[in-house]
Amino acid sequence: MKLYFLLFIFLIGCSRLPSKRTDKLSILQGVTNTKEVEFSIVAKKERLLKFQLRDESGIIISPEETKIITRGFSDYGVHKAVFSRDNSKIYNLYVFENEKIVDQRLVGRGQKEESKLKIAVVSCLSDFYSKHFKIWDTLVSKNPEYLLMIGDNVYADQTSANSYTQTTPEIIWERYVDARLRFPIYFQQKLIPTHGLWDDHDYGFNNGNRDFKYKNEAKEIFEAFFAQELSNDDWNQSVGVGGLLSLGDFNLYFLDGRSFRTEEKSGSHLGLDQSAWFYSKLREEVTPSLVIKGDQFFGGYHSYESYEGNHPENFQDFVAELKQMKTPFVFISGDRHLSEIMQFPRSLFGKPSFEITSSPMHAKTFSEEVDNNPWRVVSEKAKVNFTMIENEAKDNHWFLDVENIGEAGEVHFRRELAVYIKDLQDNLKETRKRRYGKRRYRRLRRK
Repeated sequence: MKLYFLLFIFLIGCSRLPSKRTDKLSILQGVTNTKEVEFSIVAKKERLLKFQLRDESGIIISPEETKIITRGFSDYGVHKAVFSRDNSKIYNLYVFENEKIVDQRLVGRGQKEESKLKIAVVSCLSDFYSKHFKIWDTLVSKNPEYLLMIGDNVYADQTSANSYTQTTPEIIWERYVDARLRFPIYFQQKLIPTHGLWDDHDYGFNNGNRDFKYKNEAKEIFEAFFAQELSNDDWNQSVGVGGLLSLGDFNLYFLDGRSFRTEEKSGSHLGLDQSAWFYSKLREEVTPSLVIKGDQFFGGYHSYESYEGNHPENFQDFVAELKQMKTPFVFISGDRHLSEIMQFPRSLFGKPSFEITSSPMHAKTFSEEVDNNPWRVVSEKAKVNFTMIENEAKDNHWFLDVENIGEAGEVHFRRELAVYIKDLQDNLKETRKRRYGKRRYRRLRRK
């Protein structure tokens, strides 16, 4: 294994990856809501770091919980910290080493109004395409309240831009370190609340399914590097790396499309337990819902991975279940190395719905490809991009202002979408009453 790992490192070196930053710490702000904020900090594991939040008046808040996750073979560890704080105030995160401040960042406040939510959606983040890294500056300039990294956030199974390797837990860990020490988003002065989901490349196996022998180790590594492990307030973790993130009037369902999918087309895509959890939650939480997965939901017309294409029978059951739901929903996906909006006829789900695909942030594009998506409204195939979605729940409508943006800030396409549901405002009032009357506090549940 050691020889194989050294060969991998050699090949990586030959691929001219960008250098790792050492002037600042790699910091990710994760789950952020009205009560809690969680952070993940990557640093040399021998460094003894301490963390504080300070508001504008100088009041100091210490973390509720901290931990450090390391591996014996790696020089780097991941520090985790979760804080309780008042999100109406502005805070800075201070990092200390030997009583000296070694880093300071402005903490993102997250959602400002419960009936509105401004998100950026990215996928396919290859460090072999560093020439496009400046797109992160463009994204930051758009001031999203939340950043969704929905898959292929790390190419853990690649030794170069065009070749794959058989991964091990050691390789996956080191490739996560590579991404954390290279992508500009982790070194921005102003942090953006970020939530992650994996697809096949950060899972560790190209087109991987439930048979991947290192899937448990891969899950541990994913949870180490993202900051959504310690928080339970408004983050309801499901099986795999999925779960429900409730932000004001909006529910974000993150579905793990790798850990449970079968190889056989006649099998399951999400697995029985995850599917049952998702359906039960969607019946219980009747507010506007973003249903998020790494690869596409609708994709039976093309030869690449999708729920519809990989498991057509199971997908028909999925559609039939959703048609019975009162909850309004829109699908979010990545993976395809193109961005597009699909619109479905009202008869399919009994209400308007869409799928928004966002890909790639910085990876290969396929401008020469021609396909015939029967649902497509608009698309961008030739350039790297990300997607901004401004959501608003108002007057029994869910409005989505969708804007696909390129490397230099150019707008590739923009559409205003609307989903109507009867009595949406009454549903929102009931949901708010239930949530605020029954908070989930991590400190009461974790012993």
